[in-house]
Amino acid sequence: MKFIVYDKSGKILSTGHCQKSTLSKQAGEGEFVLEGIANDVTQRVVDGEVVDKTTAEIEKDSPKTKVKPFQDKLANITNKQWQSVLDRLVEVERQTL
Repeated sequence: MKFIVYDKSGKILSTGHCQKSTLSKQAGEGEFVLEGIANDVTQRVVDGEVVDKTTAEIEKDSPKTKVKPFQDKLANITNKQWQSVLDRLVEVERQTL
């Protein structure tokens, strides 16, 4: 059977599969377990029922990662490609003199 382990605030701590006879053993101290399926990112448990989190709750619970602007991202380039870029720069400099 599928199960959900959550804490007193309703935060989903884990989900998984177990035998029906071991369902109650899935929760540790201060934790609760119920049968079902849930997404810990987008859902929580309220009064023993799985409910969807609000957008604000999802954003609050999700770690913030800064997205680098395109021009600041690392590029994969071979030494041969880099040398080609340098050679073209030298050629452009020659033409402008």
